[in-house]
Amino acid sequence: MDKVTFKLEGFAEFEQQIIALGKGYRDDLVARQTLVKAAKKAMEVVLLEATARAPYDSDRPATDAGKPHLKMTTRLDARIPSAKDRMSSFVSDTDAAIAVVSVKKSAVSLSQEFGNVRTQAQPFLRIALEKNTQKVLDELKSELSTIIPEYAKKLSRMRKK
Repeated sequence: MDKVTFKLEGFAEFEQQIIALGKGYRDDLVARQTLVKAAKKAMEVVLLEATARAPYDSDRPATDAGKPHLKMTTRLDARIPSAKDRMSSFVSDTDAAIAVVSVKKSAVSLSQEFGNVRTQAQPFLRIALEKNTQKVLDELKSELSTIIPEYAKKLSRMRKK
């Protein structure tokens, strides 16, 4: 599987803002209130696209044997990477926050996305991200430009108390 890599520039000033913002506060709390929130909001477009592209077997109702369709299991999670996340080749040690669009892990979902001996790959998660890369980056930039000043004001008020 090909790894999708984004090259982002101009983050030196942004990094300094986040560091200055977090002085005197726990880094993980600052990251959750800024980076994680912005990443989650930015990836919503990928969630919508993945849900729309996920296969749906109209011949089998979702209630059969309690097995939902992939379309019904798409989800978005944003968080500070855990030790388990960092074991993935997709997460680096320097990642401060991650956002993941996924489906319930099963033989069906893995076969759909990656294929197997009998089934050709019909990816929908990767395509959803690739198709919306620029939208994600634009939304991330927009969200961060809103969230960081608001959070800075909030911390400033808390420091004065």
